[in-house]
Amino acid sequence: MKKHDKKGKLPELICIIFGILCMSAGCGSNEEDEQPEKIQDTVDTQIQDSVVTESAKDTQIDFAALGEENPDIFAWINIPGTQIDYPVLQSEQADDFYEFHNASGEEDDTGAIYIELANLKSMCDFNTVLHGKTGEDGSGLFADLYQFANPDFFEEHEKLYVYLDGNMLTYEIFAAYERENTSLIRTYDFTYINGCQKFLDDLYGTREMSRNIREGWDDLTPYHFLITLTTQKEENADKQFVVIAALIDDAAGEIDRVVTE
Repeated sequence: MKKHDKKGKLPELICIIFGILCMSAGCGSNEEDEQPEKIQDTVDTQIQDSVVTESAKDTQIDFAALGEENPDIFAWINIPGTQIDYPVLQSEQADDFYEFHNASGEEDDTGAIYIELANLKSMCDFNTVLHGKTGEDGSGLFADLYQFANPDFFEEHEKLYVYLDGNMLTYEIFAAYERENTSLIRTYDFTYINGCQKFLDDLYGTREMSRNIREGWDDLTPYHFLITLTTQKEENADKQFVVIAALIDDAAGEIDRVVTE
């Protein structure tokens, strides 16, 4: 996988040693805005009553235990500086199953963080779209995304981490803004290069004061790997807030795909 830095240049080396380490177990992160710790040789995390006992901030992610709790869990997302530190799921029953079920699969209006069936669990799509709720009272698994509407917070918080079984992906957040509450996956066909390019054209073609865009990311192409986090407030259902990030480090070197012309 080619990696992209914030200046739009490709670095020359891949961190091979860290990649080998991440092949042996899940990874965890240090305190706010610090790089994640090197992983240990064994996983000592134990799931107790529910998957919410797991955390990427202070321990490793035990995907074997999570899989026993709910096989739909395939990843974990952590955004330093926020409360976002949750499992990511994909249901084979329905795209919106986890809009009304928690990470244990139980009925719960809080929902869970999830992707639709159109996205790959390998995170190898051009744009992997994650959904999460924000409640009327400002609570919700993705409520903290709205902090990125603040230019100062946006400037100071650049990274988010996605953990897979045997891999850790580091993304740099480069855009945060409010858009029409329509399905990104149905609006843009991310399986084709023209759909990917249309998304980028629309992203950079609209310049609004309310959009936070980080400098150095205006040369993205359909050959990059993005992640888009979406949420919306119940009282403003016609709008959704999105935080978009680009992959800058793939510890195990497994992220790759063929782009269809």
